[in-house]
Amino acid sequence: MGPAHRAALIAVLVTLGRELGRRTVTWTRRHTAARTVACATAVGVCVAAYALITGRSPAEAALSGQATLAQLAAHPHAWSVGALVALVACKGLAWGIALGALRGGPIFPAVLLGAATALACSGLPGFGATPALALGIAAAAAAVTGLPLASSVLAVLLMGRDAHDQTPLIVMASVVAFVVAQLVRRAEPEADRASGGAPGGAPTTGAVR
Repeated sequence: MGPAHRAALIAVLVTLGRELGRRTVTWTRRHTAARTVACATAVGVCVAAYALITGRSPAEAALSGQATLAQLAAHPHAWSVGALVALVACKGLAWGIALGALRGGPIFPAVLLGAATALACSGLPGFGATPALALGIAAAAAAVTGLPLASSVLAVLLMGRDAHDQTPLIVMASVVAFVVAQLVRRAEPEADRASGGAPGGAPTTGAVR
């Protein structure tokens, strides 16, 4: 799996998380109070599952992502592949649900998911921890914002001194993730129409637009 494939994978995961948020918005329009409580419970289950599976702090999956991203950058080898996969799965589900029903920000949770996904692949030949972080941050930011140039700048700023050698990888990841995310989003209304849903998909909140 080359860097472009990893950027595409991250774009798909982030876009699916946003789609979960969009569908959660639709589901909570009726019986809002009861269903919001159900969503909060589901988020709690995801966070608890992460803590039970990995033995790590539940805050890593519960909070917005800045602190955990800093931990990943400072100590990437302190995380096993299994812990990273659990973080992506549990945090991804919790983030998608929170986007649609609770207070959930779109940017840093997505960036954390991208970084964790890329780090889980960092053991593959020719792909170390630093390139993984650069690729993951850039790809996730481009997928969630739709702004590849701004995402490249964000990745450069977050990588600091390590950004110089990773700039070509950052640019490539941003462009690939942007294109893949747009293709996946374009396919979603087509799937809704094929299944009898409303053309163009359901309305969204500002967080999951």
